[in-house]
Amino acid sequence: MDLFRSLARYVMQSAVVLLVAGHLLYAQSPSATPPIDNQTLGQLSVEELLNLKVSTASLHDQSIARAPADMTVVLAEDIRRYGWRTLGEILNHVRGFYVTYDHTYQEAGVSGFLIPGDYSTRVLIMVNGHNMTDNIFDSASYYGEDFPVDMSLVDRIEIVRGPSSALYGSNGILATINIITVKAGTTKTGTTVRAEAGGLGEKKITATTVMDLAKGMSLVASFSVFNDSGQHDIYFPEFNTTATNNGHAINMDGDRGYHFFTDFKAGNWEILAFTGTRLKIQPISFAPTIFNDRGTRAIDQHTSVEATWTRKFTDERVFRWTTSWDEYRYWGNYRYPLDGTDNGIDSNREFDAGDWITSRATYRFPIWKGTLTAGGEGKFDLRTLEKVEDILPVYRLDLKVNKPDVYAAGFLQQEWDLGKMWSVNVGMRYDWSYYRSSSLSPRGGIVYQPTPKTTLKLIYGKGFRNPNANELFFSDGKQAIGNLALKPERADSAQFVVARELTKSLTVSISAYRTVDRLVIVPTYTPDGLTQFVNANSFHGIGISGELNGKLFSFLDVNVSFQQQQSWLENRATLANSPKSLGKARFSIPLIGSRVLLSGGILYESERQTLIGATVNPVWLPELTLVSKNLPRGFDLQAGVRNLSNTFYRDPVGLISAVDTIREPGRTFFVTATRSFGR
Repeated sequence: MDLFRSLARYVMQSAVVLLVAGHLLYAQSPSATPPIDNQTLGQLSVEELLNLKVSTASLHDQSIARAPADMTVVLAEDIRRYGWRTLGEILNHVRGFYVTYDHTYQEAGVSGFLIPGDYSTRVLIMVNGHNMTDNIFDSASYYGEDFPVDMSLVDRIEIVRGPSSALYGSNGILATINIITVKAGTTKTGTTVRAEAGGLGEKKITATTVMDLAKGMSLVASFSVFNDSGQHDIYFPEFNTTATNNGHAINMDGDRGYHFFTDFKAGNWEILAFTGTRLKIQPISFAPTIFNDRGTRAIDQHTSVEATWTRKFTDERVFRWTTSWDEYRYWGNYRYPLDGTDNGIDSNREFDAGDWITSRATYRFPIWKGTLTAGGEGKFDLRTLEKVEDILPVYRLDLKVNKPDVYAAGFLQQEWDLGKMWSVNVGMRYDWSYYRSSSLSPRGGIVYQPTPKTTLKLIYGKGFRNPNANELFFSDGKQAIGNLALKPERADSAQFVVARELTKSLTVSISAYRTVDRLVIVPTYTPDGLTQFVNANSFHGIGISGELNGKLFSFLDVNVSFQQQQSWLENRATLANSPKSLGKARFSIPLIGSRVLLSGGILYESERQTLIGATVNPVWLPELTLVSKNLPRGFDLQAGVRNLSNTFYRDPVGLISAVDTIREPGRTFFVTATRSFGR
């Protein structure tokens, strides 16, 4: 009851938002619009957006209004007009999300949960429905250039808030993000070449081709290579001594690598394949390495090949079978002071290798005056190797552990459309693991549309996250200590959503949530400064948000959102890196006869605590972007400025106990140029 009282207080404090909600429920509504074709994303009105087909919430195409989820869809046109270049940058502009950067990985938080060093293990990321979670860290913290798919390939991104374990299993607790790429056979043929440059030394070239082949076959292929120097000088006050360059890490922020992507379609078959590698120089690593030494670095690689066979008998009777092979590799090169002194270098190497095969089948068919989706999934670890060794001055094996697991799951989802006003969705999934705990994950959703312009949703879901191999077994004596006593965390979440189409070009929505995550797995520091993951009692989160989206005055595109939230652990301790307020506003306006767009916005994040209880100040980050449109000879240009005010701010991080925050970049700029051929 205390949680519901707290949530009610938030509702009372958000008087302006609730006044809008009253308008939503009682305003008159014109007739509904028919479904639209997803190929016209860039030109959709708000009415058409409500009928845009999405698939992540229920494993089949349905309108956003009917989907049993609190959803946001980011379109390719949004990515283009605001100049977003990475997944992290996109999510930072989505209601309720926030992104931090420890200068090795970006992490995305939602619902006020993003503990430093936890690497987004409760956010599930997929590419065209393919689960990106690896089998060692169970992480999908691919938010920068370490994400193996370029954002220029995105058709849309479907973001579902709340648990998704009833469909997708472990890790789907806070949100599920499905990156839908351009599809062979549905995109205009031709070739594009894109070049990027930026104020942080960013350099990137991408080439993409879309072609129709013989006998109805089609292909999308893309390759990119990047080399970024990063921040020239990052100051760490914790190392402000003459022996450590007065705390200045110089040229210690670079990364480089490549991405390759292909999607091939022939008849009922579709083959998706991608790979990406990124090498990152670490200004601060996961243990007390030598400060300002460029020899300490991390390399990530993820490769996937997936084949899908789909047989569509009717619109309501569809069978789909998918089998995939995935490979994850991590190489870490760490240089420590020998025996803790300046008398030499202790060269330490980490190598993690994960290989796994996944097979999944679903069948959707009409039954019991509705439709039932039945499915099964099997996952087989071929390797989960974690290896750490000292190379110099004397070879020593510190850790070598390989604990493959086997997983099996079955799930059912029943849906009823009860006339034009009501729809009901209920589902259940059972997950079994060879050496981890089994889990039962139910969910349910009710969608009520009293008028064609007004939608109310009530959603409940249960999610879980098993402890991963790294948390259980990684003990190297330098970075971390494993914990074989870890138990899975299990979360219950309830959501309420009200959405209203105010005009043909403007919508407003209000969302509220309550989440309780029991036995939540969090990182802690031992007395020796090593990291160990433990089960806390539980995480509690409540929040309310409002969002206005669409077009004003027939020419000004706007999106404004605000979320008020509160998060704490069972002992009422304030959660680290959990802002109580998040605000986002963005706009775009045509210039020079619609051939140039001016877009901009501002991000607000309230104060946050660090792992040791310090406080980082609130931050306001304004930005501007100029985007060309339909220039002669197939050219397209973008130029933008981030952190326009050159604001000094820091993010909480969880790398080593001595460094609790890290300074983020000031004002930066970027330029991209795209040349299209044959379109």
